[in-house]
Amino acid sequence: RSLGHQPVDAPGSAIVSVPGLGHRQGELGEAGVQVSDRAGNLRAAFHVYNTAADVDRLLDVLAG
Repeated sequence: RSLGHQPVDAPGSAIVSVPGLGHRQGELGEAGVQVSDRAGNLRAAFHVYNTAADVDRLLDVLAG
């Protein structure tokens, strides 16, 4: 939200989708962040092996 985008609410899910940012998938992949582009939405699916540092890296790349 602090980057000016509103993620889609998904209570109980570790999947985060942000409308309109799917085009950034390639840039994130080059930075080592694996996400997908689903119909123009950026989709990140977190799991038990992800760390806070993984989330920070995603946000840092998006912030530019």
